[in-house]
Amino acid sequence: MTRANNLIMQRKVSREIFMKYLYSRSVSNVGWEGLCQDLDTFLDSVEDDALEIHKSHGGEDIDMLESYREVLLDSSYLMDVAKAVEENIEAIDTYINKFARNWTTDTMPAVDVAILRLAIAEIKFMFTIPEVVACDEAVNIAKKYCDDDAYKYINGILGSVMKA
Repeated sequence: MTRANNLIMQRKVSREIFMKYLYSRSVSNVGWEGLCQDLDTFLDSVEDDALEIHKSHGGEDIDMLESYREVLLDSSYLMDVAKAVEENIEAIDTYINKFARNWTTDTMPAVDVAILRLAIAEIKFMFTIPEVVACDEAVNIAKKYCDDDAYKYINGILGSVMKA
């Protein structure tokens, strides 16, 4: 696998793992402070998930003698996105509540909110990620984890966020 393809794979795995982290934080009602610090503990518990996600994207078997984090995850991305969410959670939720017609972060399914929070953090607060990539990845994650048509309204909300 080329270095660029490897980085793309690491980013896909990291993005899905981080969405699961946001979901777990949301459903456990622990708040958003200390997101960056707690991420490390969360990553210790998701090695099997990361490997499964890696394989679901066509990744090859890896030598588990190596640290799975070094092989499967993009650690700088994870730190950057955790910082973006922690520092901007109110603004991120404001975007969701503004553009999700008849829904709020409190009434929407938690997994949908986690996907939106991740994508909006990438679109509005991580300038190294093209908006269209963040939106496409969010739609793909929604197709995998959400109800059948959820990806459509997630795409619509993110389209509005990109124009805002």
